[in-house]
Amino acid sequence: MGVSSRVLSPASLIGGSEFDCHEASPFQHLLHRHESFSELLWVEEGRGTFVVDGRSYEVGPGTILLYQRGIWHEEWSTQYPFRATYFAFKGLQVKGCPQDYFLESDQTPVIQLGGEMEEFARLVRECLAELHSGLAESRAAANHLFGLMLVRLARQIPGESTERKLVKPAEAAVLKARSYIEENYQQPITLEQLAKVTFVSKYYLSHLFHREVGMSVIQFLIRCRMEAAKRYLIMTGRPVKEIGELVGYQSEPTFHNLFKKVTGLTPGQFRESARD
Repeated sequence: MGVSSRVLSPASLIGGSEFDCHEASPFQHLLHRHESFSELLWVEEGRGTFVVDGRSYEVGPGTILLYQRGIWHEEWSTQYPFRATYFAFKGLQVKGCPQDYFLESDQTPVIQLGGEMEEFARLVRECLAELHSGLAESRAAANHLFGLMLVRLARQIPGESTERKLVKPAEAAVLKARSYIEENYQQPITLEQLAKVTFVSKYYLSHLFHREVGMSVIQFLIRCRMEAAKRYLIMTGRPVKEIGELVGYQSEPTFHNLFKKVTGLTPGQFRESARD
């Protein structure tokens, strides 16, 4: 008799991309997290340094990294050419795990495929091709292939499996906007930029975003910046001015005043309270 599946609800792919990077154009994402979905990154060529939940990992070809929803992470490629593929997903529910988690909290987010690398690479390419093909049932096909990828991973760890479920266009636009803000909060971000990224008008996006997230785009951007600033204040000894610049504020007084308005404490007070 087979063992029953740990998957209570299969995952739904939100998006996926392939990165082919060189020294002049590295793969680099500063400290960020995603509050509404999880990510899987497959490193096929090159090497990189990845910090996941405060722990650093040096990885090379044949490595899977899982950034589970809400987990802080940073990414840098260090050896070129660097080739990787990423998938964003939501809807996954596994026994004993929070929503959208493939792994339990004490399991490593880094998985070495070893002899499974060639077969997994084939699945990755096929899944990505279906996801972007625009053919009939392509989304369902991509979700099924992604589910098979998770099944293969689950055989190497105490894990899971996955596949289907469509995302509504309005929800997809908001998820894309959130993802863009979460990954690029250090930069000046405007509604016009987000409208181009999501392919909807800035007015409609503003309405959708507030309806789905419960706050405006600018409020969400500030929250992302403040949460990242808190993380830097707790985890590093960087000066407050430098942290302000890292999260998007060139003016130290602006960062100082906004941080206090949001948290009720100055950055220095927050850092001290975190040490108590």
